Amino acid sequence: MQRNIEIGLIGICSLLCLTILLKNLSYPLLWQDEAETAVFATRILQNGFPKVHGRKNVVYEFGSNVTLGIDERTDAYIGTTWGHFYFAVPGVLAAAATEDLYAKTWWVRIPFALAGALAIGIVVLAITPVFRGQPGRARRFAIYFLLGCCVSISLLLHLREARYYSLLILLVAAIGWVHFRYVVFETLSYRRYAISLALLLVLLFNVFYSAFFIMGLLLGVEALWREVSASRSATREPRTAVKRIATSLTPLAAAGVCVVPLLVFFETFSIAAEFSKHVGFSAQVFLANGKNLIVHLLRYEMLGLVVLCRVALLCIDRTAPGHLDEWEVRGRRVSTQLIGFAIGYSLLSCLNPLVYERYFIVLSPVLTVVFLLDAMCFSARTKASSATLHAVGLAVIVLATAVTGASRIDEIRGRYSEITEPYRGPLDYVIPWIREQYPHPDRLVIATNYENHPYMYYLGSHTIVGLSRNNIRRDRLLEPDLVVPRRRWRSSLPDAMAFVKRAPDQFRTVPFEVRDLHYNNVPALSKSTSTPDPHRFVTALADRDPQRLEVFVRIDSGSAR
Repeated sequence: MQRNIEIGLIGICSLLCLTILLKNLSYPLLWQDEAETAVFATRILQNGFPKVHGRKNVVYEFGSNVTLGIDERTDAYIGTTWGHFYFAVPGVLAAAATEDLYAKTWWVRIPFALAGALAIGIVVLAITPVFRGQPGRARRFAIYFLLGCCVSISLLLHLREARYYSLLILLVAAIGWVHFRYVVFETLSYRRYAISLALLLVLLFNVFYSAFFIMGLLLGVEALWREVSASRSATREPRTAVKRIATSLTPLAAAGVCVVPLLVFFETFSIAAEFSKHVGFSAQVFLANGKNLIVHLLRYEMLGLVVLCRVALLCIDRTAPGHLDEWEVRGRRVSTQLIGFAIGYSLLSCLNPLVYERYFIVLSPVLTVVFLLDAMCFSARTKASSATLHAVGLAVIVLATAVTGASRIDEIRGRYSEITEPYRGPLDYVIPWIREQYPHPDRLVIATNYENHPYMYYLGSHTIVGLSRNNIRRDRLLEPDLVVPRRRWRSSLPDAMAFVKRAPDQFRTVPFEVRDLHYNNVPALSKSTSTPDPHRFVTALADRDPQRLEVFVRIDSGSAR
């Protein structure tokens, strides 16, 4: 009976998680970065690779120095690797069959959202072997983990994006699945482990190359530590120890060899060096990045609960040592390795001059797993030690969990609000309006200083200026039909408004009731210098005229009508 109840709860939690993840997936319209994915996927369908220059538009927002992120021989974009662009191709191909803006959006996002759902499932499958011989505990872990994902609004918002985020978590989860089955559970042969790990790392490079280097380094350090420790305990001969170390590092070396041609083509190191030099990096930046990360993980993820449970577990080990069941040994080993991964990943990622919440979203399921494993081990240890200690310890953990959940009530309510009443951003007002006013929007020239990619994708318009102003000399020679100034982006605003200022009598102003925001919307919840306007759950309407989004329309423009 209890088994059936637990299976039913797993189904209910899975359905709830999928609902929060997928409901109203078509809202809002793609923002800048997502639309870049869609446009480059379109270029792949046209050219076979993400080409920068098209018949009308330049798709490049890596910076004003176009020589930095473009392969001169092929005109290919090399500011990032291309995994998520190719992954978007089936969705973009399906979206081409409909003219409905929101149906297009749904088709572009659905492959990434499903990859995110699969990633959550793989995390469960990667961890449940901890409870070998304990099926009830395995089912309860799955229930708790799915509930944890349901209240991790930051995680679910990122998994909805048409970017690399869900693919990153999917590949890291798959690497964890392979690693734990070989190293901890010993249910995978070395040959399958080596081939799988090397392949997954190569895929990871093509999705987010920073994570490739971090994962490779952390896995290498872990392999060295494991083999050196085993050699010391078994007093192996040096030759045997070296052979085992070489065997453990072979998959990492194989992956490194495979990506060498990609490193050369994408000019990875030279571009990273130039980017770091341009943005600037120092010890103060590193410390600020770390501080912002800790605050985010405390506020929106399980970091506080992880620290509490790990401290409690260490205290009970010291005050009431006792025999550990096999599942506890495996659980603690997995939890400790994941803590090491989280610390290493955080420290190495904070070396990036610009830190965004999306870089660390992979830590969300990791911290949830660590908390649950430590909490379940703590419960088992205290139960075996003292009924009073067990009751008090569980009460503290339950109270801390309740406080953590209560601190997220605004985000949970906000997501519920999005589900019941779809959010609409500035682009959700202006792009449908342009479609209504101009039967042939592909003939338009639109000047905007931010989120120019959505106009390219949804309308096929010739879109100029952009945030990086990488083609501004040629753009200034054109006469745009519409100017959409985004006032929050001050560095590029003058170039967009210059068209209006040089002939003000040729434009009329069309105001919209929506606020002129930084972004149509982003998944990040933490406000920072890199994300000044975090995720909004409710449509932001303007209270007064200066807040309104305005479009300047050329009076004599009739080519697209």
